Order: sequence, then structure tokens, then C-alpha cells
Amino acid sequence: MLEKEKDLLQNEYLKCLEIAKHDKYMTSLTKEKIQHSYQVLEAGNFLLKEENVFKNWSSQRIKEARKALLLHDIGRFAEITSKTQFPEQSTDHGILGYNILANIPEYYNPRIIIPIKHHGHMIEELYNDPEYYTLEDPQLKYEIEKITFLVRDADKIANFKLLSESGQDIWTLFNIKKKTSQKTPVSQEALNTFLKQEVIRYPDVHTNSDSILFLICWIFDLNYNSSFAYMQNNQCFEFLVEELRNSNSDSSTQHQIEQIIQNYLHQKNINSGGKL
Repeated sequence: MLEKEKDLLQNEYLKCLEIAKHDKYMTSLTKEKIQHSYQVLEAGNFLLKEENVFKNWSSQRIKEARKALLLHDIGRFAEITSKTQFPEQSTDHGILGYNILANIPEYYNPRIIIPIKHHGHMIEELYNDPEYYTLEDPQLKYEIEKITFLVRDADKIANFKLLSESGQDIWTLFNIKKKTSQKTPVSQEALNTFLKQEVIRYPDVHTNSDSILFLICWIFDLNYNSSFAYMQNNQCFEFLVEELRNSNSDSSTQHQIEQIIQNYLHQKNINSGGKL
């Protein structure tokens, strides 16, 4: 299954590895991203099997969704290549992946390339994309949206699972630079966003504790009940809360954050009929 897609991904991976081979960090990142691609496919397959929205989809639609899952980070290799050769140059791996696949006729399919384009963006960018909102077929728009949600959720839960299982700290795993070695409070700006149950934007991250809360806030961007079930089964929530507890210098704020997370997950559990 997906043999052509695996070959395509492998070719991009090997090209990148050849260019990055003299840079230890970039080599490690390249290898991590090929593994991540398969981890996201695994997580996505779980969602495709468990989530009701996909139960009546045709085998063709499911195959398109699986292609989007496996190839979601194909642009990462072009991004790593660019950073290796031009460190100051900024790129967007979602758009790079979109451009790679849009130039291959068999992948020029909006159900594949649009979810890949926007899997790492704020969701508003999907809805504001003329390629999406000008589509006249409501069924096609619905399928693109659901596949985008699928890829976004699978991407996050694969990262959360890796985080809880790898033994690495979040700073190494996500290449986050610690601002200090001391405990820090959560900034008011980041806390306000969390209290609104919204995703924190990276420019609003000011402290070490903000960096961890930034990752925790990904739970507010999960779309499917099965995503919460997957993460709860792998104890990903507990891991991040403990990370924040060890970093946050403000115990009262920590208690407030933990209570909100607990209430949010409890509500999700109720809405899913207690299946989490």
C-alpha cells in the first residue's frame, strides 16, 4: 500500500540526507522527519478506523487521506536543505510540500495538496485560502476540511506520543532554546490565550513555561474525539502537565492551568459518550 508515495518520500529524504550529511543536527533532524512521516500515518490510520466521520467514505477517499498523511511533511526535506545551505532563509514546509506535489500530475488533487499546505498553519489560513473557499462543490470542501483536520490531529498526536516515549526533553525534541536555567512563570500574554482555550502563537512565547504551555495548547486544536482517546491512552497529557509543573515558578497559576485542562478533558469525555 502507498508504495509510490513511500518511494517519493524516500527520494526526497535521501536527497536531503546527502546535502545535510556534514551537519550533525540537520542529519538527525532529517532522520527524525522520515520516522515522523510514518508515525503520522500510523496515528492517522487509527483515526480513520475509529472516527465516525470516515466510516462511510469510499476506499478511494480513504486512500487520498492516507496519501495526505504520509506525505504531509514531504516539504520538510526541502526546508532542511534550504536551512543547511542558506541558514538565514525562512521557508514554510507546508507550502514547499504543496508545491512539490502540485507539480506531479497524479498528486494534483485538492484533497491531498490543500491539507498538506495548511497542516501546520492556523486553521483560519485554510478557510481564507481562495483555492479552498472558491470551490463550488460543497462535498469536496467538506472532504478537504475533514482530511485537513485528520492530518493536523495525526501530526500533533504523533508528536505528543514521541514526546512521552522518547526520553528526550522538549527542548531537544522540538529544538526550543531555553531562555534561562531557572524556573519561570507563565507570562500573562500566554496565560490569557490559554484561558480563552486558543492556540498560543509563537511570538507570544516569552518564558520557558510559555514554551511548554504552547505545546499543551495544541489540545485546543484537536478536532476528533479519537485524537483525545489516542493521547489519553498514551498518557501524553500527564507528561506535559508534569513538564510545566517542573518549570512554572507560580504555583497558583499552575493550579489554575491544571484545573482547566482537567475540566476540558472531562468535557471532551462527556461529549464523546465516555469513550476517551
